[in-house]
Amino acid sequence: MKQTIKLLGLFLMLTVSQISYGQKQEKIYYDKNWKVTTESKASYYRTTAFDVNGKPVGITKDYYITGELQWEGKMSYIDKYDNSKDISDGKCTWYHKNGKKSRESTMVGDKEDGLTIFWHENGQKAREIEYKLGVPNGKWIDYYESGKVKFRIDYKDGKPTEKWFTECDEFDKCQKVFFEGFKTTEDENNWEPADLDDYKSEIIAGEGLLMKTKTDKGYAQWIHLPIDISNNFSIETIINFKSGEKNSAQGIIYGFKDWSNYYYFYISANGFYRIGAITEGLNLEYEKWTQSSNINQNYERNLVKINKIKDKVYFSINGQIIASEDFYAFKGNNIGFYIPSGKKEVLFERLLVRQDIGENNAISKFSNSSDWKGNGTGFFIDARGYITTNYHVIEDASEIEVDLIQNGQKKSYKAKVITSDKQNDLAVIKIDDPNFKPYSKLPYNFKTQISDIGSNVFALGYPMALSAMGSEVKFTDGKISSKTGYQGDITTYQISVPVQPGNSGGPLFDYDGNIIGVVSAKIMAADNVSYAIKSSYLRNLLDVLPENINIPNDQGLAGISLTEKIKLLSDYVVLIKIK
Repeated sequence: MKQTIKLLGLFLMLTVSQISYGQKQEKIYYDKNWKVTTESKASYYRTTAFDVNGKPVGITKDYYITGELQWEGKMSYIDKYDNSKDISDGKCTWYHKNGKKSRESTMVGDKEDGLTIFWHENGQKAREIEYKLGVPNGKWIDYYESGKVKFRIDYKDGKPTEKWFTECDEFDKCQKVFFEGFKTTEDENNWEPADLDDYKSEIIAGEGLLMKTKTDKGYAQWIHLPIDISNNFSIETIINFKSGEKNSAQGIIYGFKDWSNYYYFYISANGFYRIGAITEGLNLEYEKWTQSSNINQNYERNLVKINKIKDKVYFSINGQIIASEDFYAFKGNNIGFYIPSGKKEVLFERLLVRQDIGENNAISKFSNSSDWKGNGTGFFIDARGYITTNYHVIEDASEIEVDLIQNGQKKSYKAKVITSDKQNDLAVIKIDDPNFKPYSKLPYNFKTQISDIGSNVFALGYPMALSAMGSEVKFTDGKISSKTGYQGDITTYQISVPVQPGNSGGPLFDYDGNIIGVVSAKIMAADNVSYAIKSSYLRNLLDVLPENINIPNDQGLAGISLTEKIKLLSDYVVLIKIK
């Protein structure tokens, strides 16, 4: 398709024309940069029809010079001398050379409007962006070739709806990311540069935040950026010393509440660093001024980084760890830059903060759907539409919908929360839809007796159903590894059944078809270490409901094959979608 590169020079065009019904069909040749050229130099060609007034009619198609379709769509205007002036309107589709779609957009006056989708050459989605007349307005999601989420940010009228975006690796480990690159002079993150007698600061577009101290009083700039300190995080900047006193400090302050409560990590241009905290007005020096060969001295740039991993904090300069300390909770949520003393100019080129997204549950946080923001799994505990899942699946949900198979057909129903138990991570929801027809019975048994270590068990669920793995129920199996869970938790089993984001709330069966637990979590850093809440704790929750729950007690599955069990049970395991 056209590019926004203006065509310079003469308009060179070979056409194959025919006139029929007042229309003229033409073929136009383009080089690799979409400049009009001769057939012998072409990388692409276009076929389009024009009416007697020179207006394009019908579908315009672009082809690779080897004949494969590259683009097709409607155009309201084609400029034969400058294709950057072309205007497309309506649905437009781009293609990879292998014939698979590479992009699909709806254009209004040559501006994207609605959902634009990109695809990798293997057919997996590469990107989704929601537009409003050429401006991002909604989700922006990038995907790996595997189909897993790589990146997500949300926009409103061309601006991010929050300071953070999300990045994930190909193993579903995700981080919230804040990045201030000072690309423009617009102070979008409220640094509030100042020009006073003692100090001055200004945003230099594409370079950073330049801070200048005119006296020895010191100067700080910070922004409010709350961090979940229960999870791992990192803070980094590049410090570019421009001029002034080399034997005094500049660096990062974080966890800043006020001048009596904050943490600091400083370096000096003559090769020293200092680490510590001010707590209740007391200066606690973790590392007194210490010389380091890792510091680029004088007017050189230095990457300074703080990593909190579990209960430790690691401090590094230019990629080399120079100190570590125990982590202590913050009292404030401000992060920024500080020149404690000395007359100087220092450029802070960026602020990059990464925050791990909690690893303690297996709910899918991302969705290909423009509506549903996450999914989990549930299962029927009463044929009248009562369903059990995890509390964290439905926590803060404004709307719940369940997908299930009934009489061989996929159906979707609205649901509402009946009760929940946050402490044990359990919830009961009920289908709230007049079109739902209750089942005659549930073909499984509810077992509350503790199962033995080594017992064979299996789970059914909907891992990553809204993103990579599709909405078909998935089977995984393993054994009970321990009668207690994480750190000896007596409410859960440790199991070797593999679970993924979205499995949360699904049933754990033994091989006789008895429900013995509710899948709840996994340890992201460990292979096949998962947890399931014991069914006795679910029974306790059901016993205190105001409604009388008819708990299933059918033991007819014990004598049939595993494959037949899975076929029968799958219809009673539901996909839970949340907003």
